[in-house]
Amino acid sequence: MFVLCAHYRGTVAEANRQAFDDHVKSTHLPMVAKYPGMVSLRCLRGVRWNDAEPPYYLTFELGFETREDLDKALQSEIRYAARDDLNNFVPMFDGEILHVLYGVESIPVSS
Repeated sequence: MFVLCAHYRGTVAEANRQAFDDHVKSTHLPMVAKYPGMVSLRCLRGVRWNDAEPPYYLTFELGFETREDLDKALQSEIRYAARDDLNNFVPMFDGEILHVLYGVESIPVSS
């Protein structure tokens, strides 16, 4: 399995958070959810911890069974539309967006 992550390192000004978060939830992620061949999609939101603000405002995780499935999704029309949609909310974000592709190995856990 492969997971492509978009890590949003930085923050959104308090005055823009509602608009940013609403757009991500109601518009952007539903578009991303339509990528062909994708088997999982998660949005991770940074949470204050140990008296510190999180360095990452959020991370999107897009899961694919094969590298071919990922490559096909990245060439799809909906992916290009989602990429264009970034212009509708990323200007409210102060930081950088890092894309990282991970190979996933599941490790059994004991209960």
